[in-house]
Amino acid sequence: MDEETVRGSVRAGAAWAEVFSLPLRGRAWRGVTGGHAGMGTGSSLDFQDHREYQAGDDPRHINWQAYARTGQYTMKQYREEVRPVVDIVMDVSPSMFFLEEKAERSVELLGFAVEAARRAGTSPRVWLADAEGVKVAGWEELESGRWVGGGVGGQVAMSKPPLVGRVALRPQSLRVLISDLLYPGVEREVMGWLGAGQARAVVLVPWTESEADPGWEGNMELVDAEDGGVHPRRIEEATLVQYRRAYAMHFEVWKEAAVRHGVMMSRVAAGRGFGEAMQQEALRAGAVETWD
Repeated sequence: MDEETVRGSVRAGAAWAEVFSLPLRGRAWRGVTGGHAGMGTGSSLDFQDHREYQAGDDPRHINWQAYARTGQYTMKQYREEVRPVVDIVMDVSPSMFFLEEKAERSVELLGFAVEAARRAGTSPRVWLADAEGVKVAGWEELESGRWVGGGVGGQVAMSKPPLVGRVALRPQSLRVLISDLLYPGVEREVMGWLGAGQARAVVLVPWTESEADPGWEGNMELVDAEDGGVHPRRIEEATLVQYRRAYAMHFEVWKEAAVRHGVMMSRVAAGRGFGEAMQQEALRAGAVETWD
């Protein structure tokens, strides 16, 4: 995937932030001053409750109508408005970019997540992660396209899970992980890490039809998407049936772990329009929302 294609995919995904948003509504957040409902009281126009007057309270918030009726000072309380904290983690393992259509969808999802966070008034922090390590990436680097294919440490990572657990997620943030999840045995660890600290978390999973149901037949040379190794195999129908069953079960295990830890997980198909792919599962699951 060349740098120009990466830049185009980032921009294409970002454009969809005009249609879809991250799931920031319907929850009280902690953060700096902004436009979303907070967990405390503040000075917005959204009335919340009354309480008794205490020495030092701002007299501008005294309910004078109630005082005229009762002779008691009471204070109007308003919902605090905050800017939520958003952490976005992008899996840059080679399997994310092995197929062109999957690579484009993966980069589109990143462009969408970053722009949707910015449109919501947040300042997102983006992390790149693979089996070699993790690093923070600024918008200019993401838009440049130079981060695709080289690995976090400047090397192509081997066939191991990305080290997402090393990412310093902020407490009570909205966490967005973009990953194909094609690594077994760490489902509970990853989902527990995402959902820890009273956080809200979303996993967007790019995938292709050729992964779910490959058209293999006869003598094949299978290439490992992570390490590039070539493995000669004789593929019979029984082998394909076993593969499809294992592939489906793999994601069922991930979904069970997501449910257990309160994480919204949604697969997003490549090879079709971005809007159609998001509506197919992510919108219904609440992993994304619409602005209206």
